[in-house]
Amino acid sequence: MRRLLEYFRPPPIRDASAFREFLSGEASYLAQRSTYEFSRNALAWYGQAAFGDPEFNDAFRICRWETYATVLAGFVVLADLRLNPAAGAPDGLHGALLATFDAMLRAYPVPAHRANWDDIRSELHRDLQAIDRAAPPTPKTLGTRAAERVYPTLPVRSGNTMEDRKVIANALTFGTIAFNDRLTARLDAGAVRDDLLAMRALVAATAP
Repeated sequence: MRRLLEYFRPPPIRDASAFREFLSGEASYLAQRSTYEFSRNALAWYGQAAFGDPEFNDAFRICRWETYATVLAGFVVLADLRLNPAAGAPDGLHGALLATFDAMLRAYPVPAHRANWDDIRSELHRDLQAIDRAAPPTPKTLGTRAAERVYPTLPVRSGNTMEDRKVIANALTFGTIAFNDRLTARLDAGAVRDDLLAMRALVAATAP
């Protein structure tokens, strides 16, 4: 009964651990669903054979990882807007969010096609610094931008470039909008912000 209630009425997100778990799980789900559905539809009758091909799966794995990291970075930007709706981030908040982003990626081994995630992390840092609270990035903007980065990594395409771009953009945009709605409904912004800053201060205090 408890699991059923939590499914229909999930608990508020009130600490840094729940915040990390939510963002990472949502990004992983959207990355997997959007790229799998796109590839399956593009392959049509050849899907069963392709997903049994090791070379195809290697390419698909690269796509999933790149999509996960790209989508996750956009989710962190949306979370920042909820944690800090006013102009000027509290001291250390952006550093805490970057550390959270690092922790979510470090939960998995670095994929074989990469040495690290430094480029995406650096871009996220710039994005956080550049947020204009008067005209903040929207879920639609972030989903569309993610699609532009994901498109080159797709392991298969239909041959209709315009339609392919539209399909993956729609999948990531609608998924990002849905994530933002769930985040807004569940996030206890004050509690999570305080916990992130406290953890950041503790790390700084214990650093050699």
